[in-house]
Amino acid sequence: MGGGSGSAPTADPAIGKAALKSAKTGQDMLKWSKGQAKISNKWARQDRNRYMNKFRPIENKFIRQAKNYDTADRRDSESNRAISSVRKQGDISRDINDRQMSAMGVDPRSGRYGETQRATGIAEGLAATGAGNMARGAVRDEGRRRMAEVVNLGQASAVNPASSLRMSTATAASGYKGAMSGYGQQGQLLNTQFNQQMQGYQANQDASSGLMSGLGSIAGAAIMRSSKDYKKNKRPARGALKAVNKMPVEDWDYKQGIADGGSHTGPYAEDFKAATGKGDGKSIPVVDAIGVLMGATQELSKKVDRMAKPRGAMKAAA
Repeated sequence: MGGGSGSAPTADPAIGKAALKSAKTGQDMLKWSKGQAKISNKWARQDRNRYMNKFRPIENKFIRQAKNYDTADRRDSESNRAISSVRKQGDISRDINDRQMSAMGVDPRSGRYGETQRATGIAEGLAATGAGNMARGAVRDEGRRRMAEVVNLGQASAVNPASSLRMSTATAASGYKGAMSGYGQQGQLLNTQFNQQMQGYQANQDASSGLMSGLGSIAGAAIMRSSKDYKKNKRPARGALKAVNKMPVEDWDYKQGIADGGSHTGPYAEDFKAATGKGDGKSIPVVDAIGVLMGATQELSKKVDRMAKPRGAMKAAA
């Protein structure tokens, strides 16, 4: 890429391919996501209909039963039942005790017998009270258990396949995003490489701008139309050799910051204008310079031919 003749680097085709892959991946993701949403929405409607028609009535029944279970009447009823059961057990125990005491010859009117009956009565009362309290507590505990079952049933019925689909969708989406990010980074890296190549190329172009400036006129002359058909006011050019002889041709260096800053050989624009009348005194038109040189060459060639002829031939020609 050195010098002004270097061509600009072309972009790596992989840049475009990476961009296309990224776009295609995005399209695939959108299409896939729509398909997943369609599936999950269908399943959600099916689950909702099944829940409303099958499970909601059962839940409502459980809720009513749970709410109506732990009541004051039920606690009193269960407590009375427990106390009655204890009383019955007490009657059976007293009957057994009476038979045992009678078998042992204990008089029912004696103090010993009365003391045994009082102790039995106290124990029976305590047992009845405890049984009643336990029955009330059991009713409360059963009511709470049933309410907890209702809550758990509601939470379990709220779960549907959409939750699993959301998880799989999120996972797949991460993969798609990762792929898109990778392709995007690939494109960025390749684009950065291309930009660096362009910067190097531009640096070479800037370094050779002076030389290209000098050669630009030649390039311009080469593309100018030179056919006779494109020209008018045609007339012979005279005095080209004399003009060339008037122009100093020297070795010189460009000042710093001017053109390519290098060393060259050639005339000065001011002298060229003074000798030929062409140019602006700051630059030399290459087309005119070539024409002057060719004219001077022809004039010099004619002089040489005349000098090469024998003297007699020259006199005869005169």
